[in-house]
Amino acid sequence: MTNLQSAATVVLVRDSDSGIELLLLKRPQQGAFANAWVFPGGRVEVEDVVNDDDDEVDVARRTASRETLEETGMVVDAADLSHFAVWLPPPQAPKRFHTWFFIGQAPLGAEVRLPDGELVDHIWITPAEAIARHQRQEIDLMPPTFVSIQQFVAARNPAEALAIGTVEVTPLYESFVVQVDERPTIVWTGDAEHPTTENTNGRHRLSMGDRPWVFERSS
Repeated sequence: MTNLQSAATVVLVRDSDSGIELLLLKRPQQGAFANAWVFPGGRVEVEDVVNDDDDEVDVARRTASRETLEETGMVVDAADLSHFAVWLPPPQAPKRFHTWFFIGQAPLGAEVRLPDGELVDHIWITPAEAIARHQRQEIDLMPPTFVSIQQFVAARNPAEALAIGTVEVTPLYESFVVQVDERPTIVWTGDAEHPTTENTNGRHRLSMGDRPWVFERSS
């Protein structure tokens, strides 16, 4: 099992005539997450730690703010970011990041300026269209991105989207990969196949492989 590194990512939201739009950035053809469309973000750096006793969420907020500036040219105050999820990758993942997911409103009228080399394109896209384009294999989303976007499909405006970041207990997505009906499937707490779940028939999973991917979460 590889050691965990800390990271942060941010879902930037803006309003449009089609409803809310999220910012996705495209990774290059080579390197980590090749060709994937991702949210702005990256690993925690020393500069993000101000004091030795800093709360890890505050450190991650600074990371999200810094990475947003570096990857998009947009200034987003760390204090304006709300965390709505924490993701842990499967134990067998070659690189393992403990990743804080934040949400914030994009600065009004700001233009995206991509850095040379690290990113190759960007789109503002509604959550429903992002999911649909992934299912049609027109864009590629990583599982955390896919599942996160699902949460915003029903949001009718930025206020409803930002409200997702006001939960009292931040959900933890501790990921495990299993095979279900010959499909690679990521399961999380509450799913019958998750090692921490006992005596339940619950579903909290993402079935992958051939598209369409299927996300299930029983109440």
